[in-house]
Amino acid sequence: MLLSLWRAAAVFRVAAMLFCGYLIVRWRDLYAEPAVAFGVAVAMVLVTGVVGWAASTGRAHRLGFVLADLIICAALTILTRVAQQPDQFHGGMPTLTSIWGAGAAIEAGLLLGGTAGVLAGAVQFAASVVAREGYDGRTLANGVLIVIVGGIVGYLATAAVRAEQERAEAAAEHARLIERDRLTRSIHDGVLQVLGLVHRRGAEAGGEWADLATEAAVQEAALRALITSQALAPPPAGRRNLTADLVALRSELVTVSVPDAPVVLACQVADEVLAATREAVRNVERHAGEAATAWVFLEDLGNRVVVTVRDDGDGIQPGRLDEAAAEGRVGVAESIRGRVAELGGQVRISSVPGEGTEIDIVVPVRTAGGTA
Repeated sequence: MLLSLWRAAAVFRVAAMLFCGYLIVRWRDLYAEPAVAFGVAVAMVLVTGVVGWAASTGRAHRLGFVLADLIICAALTILTRVAQQPDQFHGGMPTLTSIWGAGAAIEAGLLLGGTAGVLAGAVQFAASVVAREGYDGRTLANGVLIVIVGGIVGYLATAAVRAEQERAEAAAEHARLIERDRLTRSIHDGVLQVLGLVHRRGAEAGGEWADLATEAAVQEAALRALITSQALAPPPAGRRNLTADLVALRSELVTVSVPDAPVVLACQVADEVLAATREAVRNVERHAGEAATAWVFLEDLGNRVVVTVRDDGDGIQPGRLDEAAAEGRVGVAESIRGRVAELGGQVRISSVPGEGTEIDIVVPVRTAGGTA
């Protein structure tokens, strides 16, 4: 993109040089020093050729090159005082370089931005004032035009570079997402299936195999978090995106439904909510029946965040939770209710034997530190 702009600037220099050369040839008999005028014309041809070569090969995008071009343009413009009669450079005849002198301002804008383009245009304007021993309406109009052109070209060049960078970043992100999807399919069809099988069979076998099943579940969740995390901007420091965390719980028997927008909580709160949700999902795997399916829903209600875990399993017999607590089995009492109570929230459990269970985890947003 930027190389194309430099080449366009070189084309402008060629067109402007031809115009200025035509005027010099046309008015050759009017000059006080025609040889100086023709010398300026030859110099413009040489400079234009060098600029065109440098632009086409990518060598023009250098500060030293642009400064040299600016100095030469100003010097050739000042030579107008030597070539023209006094009444010519005090009158309506333009300088020898005329619009060709805007080329250096354009190059400065391309290289360093709008401010540099304006400053380079001001230098060329100042050279015109020196050449004409002051300024009149024509000089002022041409000078202002060169300054404006330098500024606009610089702004457009900056915008073009930014757009090109954004396009490249978008293309890289698209390629990354494609590769991630490919890896996701590969891992899902292989590693995750094996980990899920180890988790289920180990839990059924009990004993030492249950420990292996627990570790397999942890690794499966971690791997799912890696390959299914959403491509969202990272949350602020000290906060976590609960949406991405819950997505990692997805499996063949667990469906997770989350909002499109991230739900960002303080890290400690997000950790506790995730741990409570994970314990609820594990209870479905352990107690709801081998073929039980679980659904996890996340809702951002503005003043509170609600995570619902629902299953179609065997349900909970009346009084069973109290019996489990009395037996020292504190999965629901501590891992779920205790965690949420410390956050100032509450847990609602409703269950009908044979029809499944629903657990609602409600956390106030003010405790959670707010959402993004």
